[in-house]
Amino acid sequence: MWINWFGFLLAITVVLVGSRYHLTLALLFGAIILGLFTLTPGELLTQFYNTLTAPNTMILILALGIIPIIGGILQVSGKLNDIINNLRVGKRAFLGASPALLGLLPIPGGALFSAPLIDKAGEGLDGNLKTGINVWFRHILYFIYPISYALIIPAGLANLSIYRIVLFQLPIFFMLVVIGYFFLLKKVEGTMEYESDFDLYKLLPPLLVLIAAPVIHFILVGTYDFRYENISVLIAVTFSLILAIMIIGDSKIETIKRSVRKMKPWNFMILIFCLYLFINVFLSSGIDSLIESLTMPKIVLAVGLGFLLGLATGRIIVPASIIIPIYMTTYSLDTLPILVFSLMYLSIFIGYVITPVHPCISISLKYFEGKMDIFLKQMAPLIGISLAAAAVLFFIFV
Repeated sequence: MWINWFGFLLAITVVLVGSRYHLTLALLFGAIILGLFTLTPGELLTQFYNTLTAPNTMILILALGIIPIIGGILQVSGKLNDIINNLRVGKRAFLGASPALLGLLPIPGGALFSAPLIDKAGEGLDGNLKTGINVWFRHILYFIYPISYALIIPAGLANLSIYRIVLFQLPIFFMLVVIGYFFLLKKVEGTMEYESDFDLYKLLPPLLVLIAAPVIHFILVGTYDFRYENISVLIAVTFSLILAIMIIGDSKIETIKRSVRKMKPWNFMILIFCLYLFINVFLSSGIDSLIESLTMPKIVLAVGLGFLLGLATGRIIVPASIIIPIYMTTYSLDTLPILVFSLMYLSIFIGYVITPVHPCISISLKYFEGKMDIFLKQMAPLIGISLAAAAVLFFIFV
């Protein structure tokens, strides 16, 4: 038994530490280490084969590989700038909306892409405040955006409908918006100044690209019962990709090539494969039966460990991929209760947006010339209130 525990703890350590440097390799080596300690070599190879040949998983991997290409096309073609430049809203709303819109698609270095917009709109604001706005509002749409791998994968692990999660998490999303407004945006004064007139025709096409995928996915989920559920995701993002290609005008081929080179979608696809490999090895390792023997309180597992893993990894998917299977196996659940899922997700998110190992934080602090200690002190009320809300709700209702 002790050798299995040692292998599990070693694998988790490799994933947590390695994810700071190269998440894909960390998951791959974590899966191999866990498998070598708990499975025979043949069983480990079987899990590689099963992961590689699972139709639903492969369809999801393909779909999630398309999403960064969409983001790359909008970025390279300047269409994302068209959205931002024609959002005629108040200064506070602009500072919150611009990083949120850019956060809809997984653009590498996306925090750096939204930083100039915040810097321009927030001229005169303290660099630490700009960093807080950029980080907080860039990520809170993860709670309700259904075509996001940060939500799709945890929802699949929990066996929950993603749209049920979205509806359930709307109050949490609004709570985070209010907290962000009160502690960050409320300090902003003045009005927006624009260099050009409003152009509806520049705003609508790229905005439609962002909206089309979740709308089509929602319609398909409610209308068709596909043999493999992730087909609906693939169809939805493919439609958005076609729309993105249609609106870029001339030089379509060159724009697509530049987007693919810039975004490297194969990196996302390999990452998701390694993630599912790690999960499959874990589920077949027998570690779940060992974990069931532990007497860890539910709130410590869901809220406390969720926060700590988000803090340690600077990720959402990795902590969710560890905690959700552990929680479900520990309490013999086929489906994770949606309230447990949401509070677990919130706890992970809180650690994720405050940890120094989160790249968006380091990028933003460097760009705005902020200081980590001042940034953390500024974010403490947002984190404290959010984490307290998660703990209190879990204690009362779970």
